Amino acid sequence: MTNEEIIRKMKEDMKMRGFSHHTEDSYLRKAKDVMEYFKGKELEEVTVEELRNYLLKYLREERNLSERSVNYYNSVIRFVYEVTLDKLINKKQLPMYRKRREMKDVLTKEELSTFFNACDNYMYKTIFMMIYGSGLRISEAVNLRVEDIESKKMRIFVRAGKGGKERYTVLPKTSLEMLREYYKKYQPKHPEGYLFLNSEGNPLKVERTRVFFRRYRRKAKIDDKFVVHSLRHSFATDLIERGADILEVKELMGHSNIRSTMEYIHVAKKELSVENPLDAFMKGERRDENTGNIK
Repeated sequence: MTNEEIIRKMKEDMKMRGFSHHTEDSYLRKAKDVMEYFKGKELEEVTVEELRNYLLKYLREERNLSERSVNYYNSVIRFVYEVTLDKLINKKQLPMYRKRREMKDVLTKEELSTFFNACDNYMYKTIFMMIYGSGLRISEAVNLRVEDIESKKMRIFVRAGKGGKERYTVLPKTSLEMLREYYKKYQPKHPEGYLFLNSEGNPLKVERTRVFFRRYRRKAKIDDKFVVHSLRHSFATDLIERGADILEVKELMGHSNIRSTMEYIHVAKKELSVENPLDAFMKGERRDENTGNIK
């Protein structure tokens, strides 16, 4: 199978599995990157040893990509070989980097304030504040439609969730007011009812939104480790700090597994409501006033 045939069949394979447009585009870009690296050689002819060198020597060492990024390329390679080419691949020779538990990057109240004040485009300011106020993923935010905003019930219907999952999340009063003002300013009109449009009147793109986030992040002089998704992390962490039920947070975030939600507990600066076991123990004991020894 030629590389061109692989790309065509990959598109079909992903559509049959219901991949989102964002994931499809991302997988295709990564597959083309791999093909470009092995230029002059069909991907089907590339050996496992060559793939190992590509992942380790080229991506990890030469390009200095993160372990997470290398794993993503590895996932694409596995998809191409095991699904599109229907070939067995020795995964023991192409192992994934072990996932390390990383603390979520969340913004402080001061950083949030500085960032939002740096947003001089009202549409993007509205989007970023909604991501923080409703825990939306960036793709969910840019794909919102007018009908998804349920002002009477103060909730948002998320139709383009991860893995095709649908859910409801909260609609802050601030976001509702901003959306009404945004609608007056821009009067967005699109056949399919998309809320956020570019200058050509087409639905906003995820990457374009990221560009504006980085612009305002620099303007606000905030650490570049923070990305758009950090606003979503901040939403979940702030809810937990305010005493929200973990299962409720799970539903609002659209997590499939409670473990994903539990990670935010490690980040939240939540005061423990239980008494320290040592203090509780000492309350039941008598101590010598002179030596401090337990009697």
